[in-house]
Amino acid sequence: MSQLHQFVNHIADLSKQYVSQLSSICFKWDQRLIFKFCILKMTTLKSTNKELKGMMKTVKIQDIDNFQDEMMDIMDISSETQESLGRIYCVPDDIDEDDLMGELDALEADIGQETEGEGVPSYLQPDNEPDLNEELNLPSAPSGCAVPAGRVNNQNLGQEKSDS
Repeated sequence: MSQLHQFVNHIADLSKQYVSQLSSICFKWDQRLIFKFCILKMTTLKSTNKELKGMMKTVKIQDIDNFQDEMMDIMDISSETQESLGRIYCVPDDIDEDDLMGELDALEADIGQETEGEGVPSYLQPDNEPDLNEELNLPSAPSGCAVPAGRVNNQNLGQEKSDS
């Protein structure tokens, strides 16, 4: 049994050495991957830094400040406009609804007096005045175009060509 025991111990030692070597290899690969990632990260940071420096040369802080000032002015104007539009005019608290309804009825009665037939207010009805052309005995406008002698009427030419 001692040979078997020695063989098992020998195999166990070999297994431990093999596991130790594998873990060492894995650790080295992990370290290598971490190192590659760090290099990639540094490369990316350097290129980003270079791009940002190039972009910052074109950006002027004064322009940004001016733009912010303009935006604040616009917002102030907008706020003033909104305040003005939202202003509540002093309306007394002791308004009697019956008085208001009476005024509304009176206004409706006034509008009713202004309307003549078909419910159209007088200011929207057509004029009942006589036609000025009839009063002045003016002739009516001609319906066709008169063509002086020696001139050709282009409309008649177009009709003759279509007839042919």
